[in-house]
Amino acid sequence: MGVENFNFSHFFENKIHASIEKESFDIMNCKLAVPIQSHSCNVKFITESGTYDNVDGLVTCKKYNITLSIKVADCIPLYIFDPKTQFYGLIHSGWKGTKNHIIKNALRIFFNKANSNPKDIIILIGPHIKDCCYEIDWDVAQYFSFVSENKLKNKWMLNLEKEIIKDALEIGISNKNIHSSNICTFESLNCESYRRDKKNSKRMLGILG
Repeated sequence: MGVENFNFSHFFENKIHASIEKESFDIMNCKLAVPIQSHSCNVKFITESGTYDNVDGLVTCKKYNITLSIKVADCIPLYIFDPKTQFYGLIHSGWKGTKNHIIKNALRIFFNKANSNPKDIIILIGPHIKDCCYEIDWDVAQYFSFVSENKLKNKWMLNLEKEIIKDALEIGISNKNIHSSNICTFESLNCESYRRDKKNSKRMLGILG
């Protein structure tokens, strides 16, 4: 199994580079920012490259020339870009981050720091485990709106994508500016999946900048 490189820059009219790469991807000559992810809902605005502890999302502006990164293997990589203000953010959103509305925390940075108009912001929901494969128990399902019961397995199927879209719409993002990858990481052998491969799974790198 080999992880493919997925380029999503076209969703942003190629005004910024957005991709998923292999974990071993070598970013040459880049000022890289790396969050130490903890499944939190913490998002930080940064002006320098480096490592940032206990955050699951970073936001910056093009003038600082920083490449943002996150690690994923079923959780959602969220790419956010405002072409008017040149602000961009990269967010790691698993069920805990989604439950605690991490995307709203990220978007508030756009509104407060850049005075972004919600209608200008473009969002891409990257490859992640889809509701066809994301089995959870009621202790998690109870927190979400977009779940369906699988009575045969006594499980619930979670749609993280719809939860995030709901949050984005509530905070004023235009529906036409929200895009979603059709790739399920669990089903696609071109993706790393923790649910599928357990301790044998690696990670993929989300890149934005």
